Amino acid sequence: MDKLALLTKLKDLNREFSFAKIDDGYEFSLTISSSKIIQLAEFIDSGIPISAFLLNEMYVELADLSANIGSTVKIQLSSEDLKQKGLSIFNQWNDFLSFKPNFLHPPESFIILQEEVVHPSNSIDGKLKNFFDISNFLRLLNEQADHSTKVTSKVIDELVYLHKSRLEIPIILTADCLNYALDGYSIVDSLFKDGSHAEQKSSIFKEVMYGLLINIPVKERLGYLLSNFGEFSKRFNENYQLFVSEFSFDDVRKEYEENKRDYLTKLNDIFSSVQTKMLGIPISLALASLKMSSVVDGISFWTNFLLAISISIYSIMMFMLIANQKHTLAAVKNEYESQMTRLKHQYSEQYESIKKIETELNIRHDFQKSCLNWFYLMSAALFILILALFTWNLPWNTILGLA
Repeated sequence: MDKLALLTKLKDLNREFSFAKIDDGYEFSLTISSSKIIQLAEFIDSGIPISAFLLNEMYVELADLSANIGSTVKIQLSSEDLKQKGLSIFNQWNDFLSFKPNFLHPPESFIILQEEVVHPSNSIDGKLKNFFDISNFLRLLNEQADHSTKVTSKVIDELVYLHKSRLEIPIILTADCLNYALDGYSIVDSLFKDGSHAEQKSSIFKEVMYGLLINIPVKERLGYLLSNFGEFSKRFNENYQLFVSEFSFDDVRKEYEENKRDYLTKLNDIFSSVQTKMLGIPISLALASLKMSSVVDGISFWTNFLLAISISIYSIMMFMLIANQKHTLAAVKNEYESQMTRLKHQYSEQYESIKKIETELNIRHDFQKSCLNWFYLMSAALFILILALFTWNLPWNTILGLA
């Protein structure tokens, strides 16, 4: 028979006969009858470890009871026999909590007689649920403690936390503590199981606990923490969410600041690539003014012609380069506008900051576009001036037959 069935039978026995605590276990009394003898035999066969039958101050066997119908017999259950079966019986919650290893290492199966609490059970609620939440929380407290005073490997007398100053929490747990449901414990538990920002969570955990308990008498701190757990979990969650929002804000700010630098670099590169080549315009004008002269013979004509062709080709190449850079400039603008639109929708709380960066990029884009337009005009002016200068130096008198 499994442990749950055995514990349930023990609960039924207690309900019917009311167990009494003795030095080495429990006992109950009944009036001997044929039906009771059969019932006791069934209990023994099911696995309940009845250790002794006490009749008239003498220990007897089950078979001897049939000769004493109508007499009262005391049935004893040995704690040692129960433990060998993996069963633990406690008269009430105070008895259960007086055995301190139960705090952090609850027995796999047990029964609280007076409240008819059985574990394992198909449903865990009331004080039983509160106890397991407290037990899990005590393990969390132990994990987050900077120091602990251990009586044995399973018993901790006191936990110590070092935050601003020393905070001691003696592990004193009474049955009254089980009246408090740990509101919000599932939130605290899930945050620590998440695994992210472990150091920050530990620091926030200690900070909230310090603020809540520092002015509470030392021996009352655990009870106060459990009775005010809703406030503790609320503060812890709020402080952690504040940290996460600031952390996320830093991440987002880093993202759009990096995007800003990348796009400014791209915009500046567009300008720089044209600016260097535009230095050829004043050089071309100086070359044309020095080299181009009036056509008086074939040599001067071909000199002027080749110079005009060279500078014209240079001007046309500049037209093509500037047009290409304009297309690149437009593509960069479309790219950063799309990126900024995504960020504004995704992080609406930082809309103004992102909008400001977009405005700065637009100003830089407009300036670069204006510079490219001026470069275009300068190239066009160079092309026209060279053609005009070449035309001006032609021998018009000879061409028109006026000479």
